[in-house]
Amino acid sequence: MSAPFYAEFFSWYWVAALALPIILLALIRRERMRAPHLAILPAIILLVAHAVALLYSHTPFAPQVFKDLVIASFLLFVYLLADEDLQAGFFAALIPLAIFTAVFGLVKAALLDRGYLFGFMLESCAYYPAGSAMCVNYNNLGMMWLVAALGCMKTRFWWAIPLLVAAGALSSSRRFIVLLAVLPFAWIWIEGRSVLFKVALVTLLSAGLIWVVSDPTSFERYRYGAEPYTLLALKDAVDEVVGGHPLPLVNDASVKINRSTPEAMLSTMADGTAGTASRAAFWQLGFSMLSWLPQGWSYHKVFSCAFSPCTAFNYPHMSVLTEWIIGGVLLGLVAIAFYIMPFWQLLRVRQARPIILFLISLPYSLISGDTVFSLPICLACMLVALSNVSRRMSGVSNCTAPKNISIS
Repeated sequence: MSAPFYAEFFSWYWVAALALPIILLALIRRERMRAPHLAILPAIILLVAHAVALLYSHTPFAPQVFKDLVIASFLLFVYLLADEDLQAGFFAALIPLAIFTAVFGLVKAALLDRGYLFGFMLESCAYYPAGSAMCVNYNNLGMMWLVAALGCMKTRFWWAIPLLVAAGALSSSRRFIVLLAVLPFAWIWIEGRSVLFKVALVTLLSAGLIWVVSDPTSFERYRYGAEPYTLLALKDAVDEVVGGHPLPLVNDASVKINRSTPEAMLSTMADGTAGTASRAAFWQLGFSMLSWLPQGWSYHKVFSCAFSPCTAFNYPHMSVLTEWIIGGVLLGLVAIAFYIMPFWQLLRVRQARPIILFLISLPYSLISGDTVFSLPICLACMLVALSNVSRRMSGVSNCTAPKNISIS
């Protein structure tokens, strides 16, 4: 279930290779797999509907759609195979990746504010990432650190939460900063009021870490070219130490790096739209395409030509809206059920961590991806949360007879 997060940094081919043991295990344990919980039915209906729509409608981005369907099928398969609460294994696999990337992101942000750029990022990224962000989607990166912080609660890794919070706050993800307010209340809900001291300590450490890493005054000098950036590469750094050669300088006007401090990000939300102005045009076009009847994947070409020279991948940026366009009003209702049915089951169980995990993934899934399957990290979090709900029928008792007692 942590595979989508690892795939943000590594190729999905490597993730697929690592999944082979799970597939073999499924063949061995196939008789133990139970029928899925009813809450998973909307996801299965949507998978089938997407596949059928691919057969009867055209999209220039069919490979991306097919990839989303394969990954979603894999995650659903893992959920069905496990038939148990997946939280422990999920967080055990995710937290090491999150801590390592958070530390690297903070080091990168500190160097950036002081005029140092990593050469490999300048060469491999489409643009040099701001703050602690890397050559991956900064919203997905922020979500990983947010989810990992939730996983660190009530464990011996709670000391890592300030690292994760500071890295996320400097990642230029506004969603992270908004959802960050949930963490203290989540921690108190999970552990009770006895955790108030830890909450206060982590808050102070996070703020202190952001203050130490950030240097806005210095950053502005380099950002506008008053001073040239210094390019850091391992070979160049070794040469300077050994032979005294100076590190290369970068004073290229094409290097545009945005601010990433929490204050800067929050200021962009004071435009009367709560920071959603960039989505408004997509939503407006999407609503204008709604119909009672299915339209398949034809909207891809409409959005691509409306917001680019008909080559870039564009979509409504609202998953329920997308599903409605694809399959008409009926599939739109199924998409709503995709979110409501699992959440209702989680509310019935009343376990804090799964509910919060599901809620954290909602804003990302609802207004970021194309369809409900376009963000595998969100689907994985939702399925991990739902794994906390028993699949046994509610009318069947889970009690078993004590050993050595005969029941006539």
